[in-house]
This record gives sequence, structure tokens and C-alpha cells, in this order.
Amino acid sequence: TGLPSNPLLAWLLHLPPEQSDPTYRHMSQRRHQHWWQALVRPERIAFVRLLYLLSDLYFLGISIMTLTNILAILISSPGGKLLLMIQLLEVFNHSRVLQNVIRSITYRGNSLVQTGGLALLMFYFFGVIGFLVFPQYFQFGPADIMGGRKLEPNNNSARCTSIWKCTLIVLDMGLRKGDLGEALDDIEWKVEHDVADRYYIFYRMLYTFMFYATVTTILMNIIFGIIIDTFAELREKKEQVEEEITGRCFVCGIERFVFDQLSTEGNGFDSHVHDDHNMWKYLFFQVYLREKDFDQYSGGESYVFSKTLQLIRDPLTHETVTDIDTGRELKMSARQPELLWFPQRDAMVLKDQRSTKGQQLVGQMRELELRSSKVASQLWSQVDKLARAVALSE
Repeated sequence: TGLPSNPLLAWLLHLPPEQSDPTYRHMSQRRHQHWWQALVRPERIAFVRLLYLLSDLYFLGISIMTLTNILAILISSPGGKLLLMIQLLEVFNHSRVLQNVIRSITYRGNSLVQTGGLALLMFYFFGVIGFLVFPQYFQFGPADIMGGRKLEPNNNSARCTSIWKCTLIVLDMGLRKGDLGEALDDIEWKVEHDVADRYYIFYRMLYTFMFYATVTTILMNIIFGIIIDTFAELREKKEQVEEEITGRCFVCGIERFVFDQLSTEGNGFDSHVHDDHNMWKYLFFQVYLREKDFDQYSGGESYVFSKTLQLIRDPLTHETVTDIDTGRELKMSARQPELLWFPQRDAMVLKDQRSTKGQQLVGQMRELELRSSKVASQLWSQVDKLARAVALSE
């Protein structure tokens, strides 16, 4: 696979040309001759293998679940048993629908992160305005009183005494309720001209309306729209893949209806992909060519090998590289494989049907010719009788 687009990850996963070769392990073993030499001089490929292992989501999931199980056993407090709840996340590995739901969030992760960062900036922006304009009004409601006793203070009694407190209040109230007016005390409508804060009510209206328009209506709907559109895109791609799998032959690329029309039993396509063009048989044939010795190939096998595979040779000695485990010749895909030996847009069953239909058409034409000749002879006989009758009358 290609390197990631992130420059840092691309640099970490970059390998020298000789180590990026899939046969590097076999050739390096031949040159070192001793396994301890590879341990004494570790190479970059070992580091890259470790990075790929740590970046595997399935490996990370199993590691996290194993670690939480160990911690749940070692921690004696009742809270330690809560770590076992992480095992419930295993349901995502057994449900394709839930995996698509998670992918709808992670597939456009870059767009979601950038939009979420813009939303946080907007929360901070409105927090700063609240701290500068409404420091005495910007607060949550007072603590509740139950049974004549005032409850312990909670977040709802926090006042906007600093920028970060105002930002937290905007984030909490704006994100949960979508209305920043819930975080402001009621401001009296003053009509006197000599009152200094007579315009605060208009500032409050403009402030809450701008938050509702920009954050609640636009930004939040953009985030939800990205998730919904991504989910729809993934579902559409899945349907296209399923349609290609169930409606087109993988080998020859001919549509299902072509075979179903020619079949008298209604299972022409299923029979074709199972018996004639079974893609797994083509794959097994490629594996068979890789495993079989090159000197034992038949004529047809040699032809397919020359089109799709090639022997691996040591660039220094030009000798054939063998597997250090099995001793067999190593083969790899050709640099420019040719697939002309594949039956592209053609199938033997269609040729048989065409020949059968052609023979039927020729037979029908011959039968029509015989019928027309019989009709012609009958007409000539009638004309001859009519000519004789006319001659006798004269």
C-alpha cells in the first residue's frame, strides 16, 4: 500500500528501496547467514513493522480490552469493576451496521475536526463577548432549595467572573440547550433616556440571536449534515459494490440478465459464476502457479506465468531467490501483468448458445426454402394446366 498523506507518518513509515522489497527477508537471511547478525544490527524495517502493528485497530482493541481486564482484577475498589464495561464495545466487531455508523463519523474525520474546531472558536468568541458586555448578567440559575435547605452549589451557580468561566458556560448551555439566553438573567426593559444600561436589552437580543443563528443553526447542522451525508455515501457505495457482485460476472464482466435470458431454468448467471467463471478457481490457479516448480510447468501454465508472474532474482548475483522456510523458488507479480488470457466480455456458454441459435436459424431458412419451392412448383403446375385449357378452347 502507499504511504499516508501525513508528512510525519510518511517519513516514519518510509523504507529504503532495498528494504521495501517483499523478498528482503529472504535475501538478507542469505547474506547474513546467521540470525544473530540481524539482531546485532537492527534495521529500519523492524521499526516500521512495529509502527504498523501499533496502528492496527484490531490489535489496539484487543490490547485495550486485555489491559482493562487485568486492571479490573488488580483494582480492589468497586470502581475497578466498571472497567469491564469496555468489553461491551466488542459488539462493534460483530455488527456491520454499527461499523458503518462509526465509519460515518471517522470517514470524514478531517472535516468534522475542522468544523468542530471552528465551533470551539465560536464558543470562545461568544464567551469573550459575554465577559466584556454581560459580566453581571451572565450566569446560571441559583442553587435549588429543597425542604427549606439549600442544596450544595453546583455548576448552575457559577458566575461569569473570567473568560474561561464564560466560555465554559457558553459551551455547556449552548451545546446542551442550544439557547444561550438560558445562561443570562432577565434584563429589564428600560425606556428612560438617562439610564446608562438602557440598551442592554438590545445587546442581549442581538447576542442570543447571533449565537442561535451562527452556532446552533449553521455550525451544528453542518456537523450533523456531514455525518448524515457520509452515512448515505457509505450506504450508496455498499449498494454499488453489492450490485457489482450480484449483477455482473467478476471474470468476464458480462451482466446477469444476459445469462438469465439464455437459460431455460432461470439460474443461468448463478450456474455461470459457480461452474464456468468461478473467481476462486482463478485465484487458486495463481496460487498453484506460485507453489509449483517453474521447471514442471505445462505449456498453458507457462503462458499464464509469463503474463502474470516472474521469478525473483538476487540483484547482485542474479540467482533465483528461494524461500528460507520451504526452499522453493520465490515468485512475484509481474511489473506490468497482462490479463489478455482472461475471457473478457466473452464466455463459452454464450458461444454455444450463439452456435445453437445459428444452426436453428439455418434449419429454419432451409425449411422455408423447401416450402417456397413446393409452393412455386404448385403454382407452375396450375399455370401449366390453365395454359392447356386455354389452348384446347381455341
